[in-house]
Amino acid sequence: MIRRPPRSTLSSSSAASDVYKRQKLVSIFLFSTLVAVFLSVPITSVSYLYWLSSREISIGIDILFKSLSHDWLYFSPILFIVYSVGFFAAFIVSKLALSIIKIDKRIAYGLAGAASVATVLYLSVALLFETQIIAGNRYFFGWVFHIIFGFFGGYIFASLLKKI
Repeated sequence: MIRRPPRSTLSSSSAASDVYKRQKLVSIFLFSTLVAVFLSVPITSVSYLYWLSSREISIGIDILFKSLSHDWLYFSPILFIVYSVGFFAAFIVSKLALSIIKIDKRIAYGLAGAASVATVLYLSVALLFETQIIAGNRYFFGWVFHIIFGFFGGYIFASLLKKI
């Protein structure tokens, strides 16, 4: 007679499934953060170019592309780390809030992403002696677009969570 383990015991296949789910969760988190950063970085480029044009400096398409590529290459990694920390905390709070409040997950995580980006923008100024290191934060529309793109990051995160 073959003895089977009790149902409460995890089999190796369910443990592998848990690892796979965690890997997918991390991948979805990184992807949604990357999307938010990719969309946010041009805000900084455009705000710098806007400032230059206000000084009557000619801005050509070549300067636009050089500025964008420079910012995606050098500013994205820093913004990715900052957004990741903010998203991580906001998404944990959202997960807890969703157990209490019944709301569409995509909206909840979207609002969490927007709130985390707004917090990052505020703290980047408040903690660094009123220095605005995120140039897109200098203008109202830049600030708004950063928050909208934070919402998109959270919304994408929740949308992809359904596929796990």
